[in-house]
Amino acid sequence: MSWQLRSSKNLYLGLSVLFLVLLCSFTVDAKLADFELAAASEYLNLYFNPETTEIAVEDIQTGNLWFSNPQNRFSTSGYVFNRLSSQFTIVHDPKSVQKDNHRYSIDYEQFEVSPIENGVRVDYTIVEEWKPEHYVPKMIKQQRMEEVILSKIESESDRSRILEYYNLIMLAPLEGERKAIPGVQQERVFGEYDLVILNPDYQERLGELNSMKAEAARLPEGERGELESQIKRLEQQLDKEKEDIVWRLLYTIVDHRLDIEKSDDIVFDHVAHLVDSPTYLMELVPRFYLTAVQKIIIETGYTPLESAEDHLENNIDPILANLQVFSVPIEYTLDGANLVVRIPAAEIEYPIDVENRIGEKFSYHLHTLRVLENFGAADINDEGYIFVPDGSGALIYLNNNRLFTSGYNDQVYDRDHALNTPNEMQRFPETIRLPVFGLKANDQAVFAIIEEGASLARIKADISGRTDNYNRVFAEFSLLPTGSVSISLESENVEFSGSMPVYQARPYQGDFVIRYAFLSGEDANYMGMANYYRSYLIEKHGLKRKAPGESIPFFLELVGAVDKREPILGIARDVIYPLTTFNQAQSVLESLKEEGIKNIQLKYTGWLKGGVEHNYPTKAAVEKALGSADDLIRLVSYAESEGHEVYPSVGFMRVYRDGWFDGFSSRKDSARMLDRLVARTYRYWLDTYDRNPSGSHYVLSPRKLDDLVDRFLQDYQKLGLAKLSLFDLGREVSSDFIDDPNRVIDREQAVETAVKQLIKMKENGLKLMVDHGNAYAIPYADAIVNLPSRGSSYHVVNEEIPFYQIVIHGLIDYAGSPLNLSSAAKADFLRMLESGSYPYFIGSYEPSFTVKGSKFDHLYALHYGDWMEDAAEIYRAVNEALKDVQDQLIVDHRMLAEQVYMTTYENGKQIIVNYNQHPVEVNGLVIDGEDFVVIGGGN
Repeated sequence: MSWQLRSSKNLYLGLSVLFLVLLCSFTVDAKLADFELAAASEYLNLYFNPETTEIAVEDIQTGNLWFSNPQNRFSTSGYVFNRLSSQFTIVHDPKSVQKDNHRYSIDYEQFEVSPIENGVRVDYTIVEEWKPEHYVPKMIKQQRMEEVILSKIESESDRSRILEYYNLIMLAPLEGERKAIPGVQQERVFGEYDLVILNPDYQERLGELNSMKAEAARLPEGERGELESQIKRLEQQLDKEKEDIVWRLLYTIVDHRLDIEKSDDIVFDHVAHLVDSPTYLMELVPRFYLTAVQKIIIETGYTPLESAEDHLENNIDPILANLQVFSVPIEYTLDGANLVVRIPAAEIEYPIDVENRIGEKFSYHLHTLRVLENFGAADINDEGYIFVPDGSGALIYLNNNRLFTSGYNDQVYDRDHALNTPNEMQRFPETIRLPVFGLKANDQAVFAIIEEGASLARIKADISGRTDNYNRVFAEFSLLPTGSVSISLESENVEFSGSMPVYQARPYQGDFVIRYAFLSGEDANYMGMANYYRSYLIEKHGLKRKAPGESIPFFLELVGAVDKREPILGIARDVIYPLTTFNQAQSVLESLKEEGIKNIQLKYTGWLKGGVEHNYPTKAAVEKALGSADDLIRLVSYAESEGHEVYPSVGFMRVYRDGWFDGFSSRKDSARMLDRLVARTYRYWLDTYDRNPSGSHYVLSPRKLDDLVDRFLQDYQKLGLAKLSLFDLGREVSSDFIDDPNRVIDREQAVETAVKQLIKMKENGLKLMVDHGNAYAIPYADAIVNLPSRGSSYHVVNEEIPFYQIVIHGLIDYAGSPLNLSSAAKADFLRMLESGSYPYFIGSYEPSFTVKGSKFDHLYALHYGDWMEDAAEIYRAVNEALKDVQDQLIVDHRMLAEQVYMTTYENGKQIIVNYNQHPVEVNGLVIDGEDFVVIGGGN
């Protein structure tokens, strides 16, 4: 009995599972009813809708679906529907017009689909907006009318209505005398031909007229009176109709030829195409009736493009000029468990110097492209968040109702310094260092990596409620960087001031590539995204686990020399002030050793000739005010004997002075801005955020970087030093907008140039420390300082997370900003523990007031004696917490309560931090306000 009961239960359970599987399968099939299978891999199916060109990706294991466009969008209309139905949007000049591919391509069936390996390609033609009047030809050959319009109209009454508003005409050799038409010089217009009206009713009445004339000729003169009166009336009627049609022809030509201003300008060449060629000429139709005609013609499938061809065949201008035609290809392929979306930018076409019928030239520069704005978009019923890589990382909760502020919008790798310099300092302190983004909705998530074109990308995100009911995140690419140049003209008769657009000398010639990964279940969160990105970097670049030290690293930046403007004999001159000589640097290391600080990673700034803002570094010449090259080598030897490492710092991308015979010419070697002026960047006043015109430096052209690095390394190797800190090579990417398509360097080429230098340095056996850490520098960095530890405090953001740190912990040593310069040291200390970062201090041997009143007065609290004890205490606490996880990956990070976070490592160690000022109890533990606890790992 019990066996039978268990069997019944098992049978019931099995049927229930089978029912659920079938139900899910039916649901999936229903959602994909209009889609076709385009490609398949071991993990994914790629579906394509040939009518709407939207895609869907199915996870074979889970059955989860991700769509390029929301499937519930059909209740919307107008702009919202077009946006939700599009796969991309272009932005072109003049006036930055936005056009989505649904409204301007799909709706008009202006696209071609072709299969490619493991996927599908769609070539879109973006056309001008088709209005109803664009569908109706003013003139069309009889044969064309019958083939492409009349034959497609099933209703006899509709065919009759169309023909009711057209006259069938042609030119035939003139027979006999030509009847005069007031105001028309027929000899000039028609030459040796006459306009013949072929309308059936007209021809019928003309035949009747000829019959009446023949009958009158047979009658005696006395009996012709009444018949001649009828002939005269009919003749006048036909002549009047012909006169009206002649004028309609002339008016049509004047109205639809830009090169003809009045009917007197019309000559035979303008109508020669009518010779022996029956052609329909449209009458002047009242707007009310025209709408009905338009509707009938639109339903035949006849398009404005065909109407334009018919106009050109009849020697008149198209109603639709069709000058604004763009071509954009997009490719979707499956690569294992990923969807790869590629836009071959070199194949994008836009109109440059296109001519209308009278030779006027127009250009419509396509400068911006938004890709898959709605991929994986979450609606108002979904729960989850958008992940954006703002600073260390940030979350925007779905449907957070923060409509009082703008959405998220930031540039990958910060701003291009060759673009126009802003007059005010950037208010958001952090930027994007990793070209990634993602969205979690319920138990599934999508994560995107921009593989190509990242430096030209902006990442945008927004919540539901602003324009529609969807939360979205996507990439926007700059195909053609654009700016403006001010112009003014003042003379006796003319006064003008304004601006005109300027563009990069050629568009970007590479590809825009985004790789999408799909996460489900426990992996569908930002931890899953970070784990995926870490694995991606390891597989692509061969990143290795770091070897743990006996103690954690302590990052120390010592400032060597600075320049200050001082009056010398009444003349202001730049004078070098040593803040930390090489011998003093050793003293600092000895003092820190006495405080128990070990494993010091010393970044030595300002050691080169000229100090912090050093001379153009064609040579590794030490600043004499700090000592000799031998003194530097002795410092390095001492540090290494104590288990420390010294990274002398150098900057290549910023040039602070243009001296005689230093190898740099600001005119020849600087990057150029879009207005072709020399590119500079500026300091800003900290109190007003305004630009400080006296504090600027040149931006080196990437063209010069390769040679400069070669020359520097050749000299640097003579010192026998094996480590180098790179101030700007891992943090700044600038174009060179020189006015030569063959010499211009776009931002992606600038990244390639920077990576080439990093590879060169590694091949020369150098260990590298980089600042800030743009993603392209990660594979070559042994350490990263000034790694973003927070976000930019966008109001739309709900939560900041250590995403970057989760990705690289255990692979690369890193630190945030110097703690002794922090305005919130306690919070930054806790953030260090939460993110697995190491302590970082900046200092000098000389007193802090030495930099007062100089351009370096933002480096307050420099003197190492002022912070050494605090640094030692912090180092001991952090070392105790992180010593045994130096080579461990972060496997979990989560918020336990408001402002309370827990980080978990591979070995099971957990660190919980409480940012609140009051105690908090979590998991049975009481954590004091602004404090932390360590669980596991022997603590």
